[in-house]
Formats: sequence, structure tokens, C-alpha cells
Amino acid sequence: MADIFDAELSPGKLEVITEWVAAQDWASDLDLEREPLQKVTAYRFDDPAGEVGLEVHIVSSGGRTFQVPLTYRGEPLDGAADALITTMEHSVLGTRWVYAGMGDPLFRRRLDATIATAGTSAKQYLVDDAGERVEEITDVAHVHGTGPLAGAGGVDLITELTLDSPLEGTESGLLLGRWPGQDHSVVLAVME
Repeated sequence: MADIFDAELSPGKLEVITEWVAAQDWASDLDLEREPLQKVTAYRFDDPAGEVGLEVHIVSSGGRTFQVPLTYRGEPLDGAADALITTMEHSVLGTRWVYAGMGDPLFRRRLDATIATAGTSAKQYLVDDAGERVEEITDVAHVHGTGPLAGAGGVDLITELTLDSPLEGTESGLLLGRWPGQDHSVVLAVME
């Protein structure tokens, strides 16, 4: 489960995502000034230790939709300087080190495990300042794995999503998601 505080963030998540996306080679043809990124939805994975936020943002620009995985840590991650995007001030949790998710080994393990075990994304709860759960957040993406793929060596998180191809999800080795306004499941990641 993921506990979400009603907190002030500086810089904000969409600001961090926009700066990071703008620096990526695959985004060189986007005009983010004319068509700024818009939040579509997000989903999270559980950190068994409860220390690291593991969140994937789904954003759009100019009719295209992208996934941006981030991790939020309370201290720097040794050996991951290349994956560090920025630091963020969280009004409840303090300084958070923000990493590109695919560069964080914990994120990769949780993504792999979710697919391999036919697991699901974390349930998210709004919590008060004392850390008590107030209510479940339901207007997020609901994600599930379809089970292991024999012989797969790793997982590829799909950066640019295809939203208009219905998929029944009977194939193994996939991470599928659906969210309010998205009528059918979307392939989010593939075991290879």
C-alpha cells in the first residue's frame, strides 16, 4: 500500500517530469512550450520496506502519451548518480532524492515482480499529517501483471504508450493498466 500525504512539493512533480522529459533523446520532437505535458494518471508499486516511493506518471503532450517512472528516496542512492534527476522538498517528509525509475534497482525489481507474480499496483491512501489513512485514492491507474514469460531476461517499460489498441491480456509477461477514461487495457511493460 502507498500512503500519500497532502503535501507541498518544491519543485512540483509535473515540473520535474517536464524538465526530465525535455532532456531525453526520444522527446526531441516534442514542443513542450506549445503543448506542455498534462497529467493523465499515475500508479505506484509497493516498497516492502516502506521507505521508497515508486511511482509511474502517465502524461500526454500533443496527442501522445508517455510513462515516466520516478522513485523518491529519503537519502541518496549509492551508485545511482546517473539516474538522479533532482531533489525535492516535501512539506511532511523533508528532502527527497528523485531518481529515474529504470535507473533505480528497487524500481526494476518491483516492476519485474509485479509482472512475474501477476501482482497489482499498490493501493493508494490519502493520509493525514499523523500518518493515519483517511481514504483510498481510486482515480489512479489500476495495473496488473499477467505472469512470468519463460526465458525472459528482463523487462522493458514502454515509454510511449499506444492507447487505441484493445488487448485482452491473455499473454504472459505483460504489465497492463487501465484508468478512468481509458476503456481498455494498455500494455505498459513487456518481459523480453
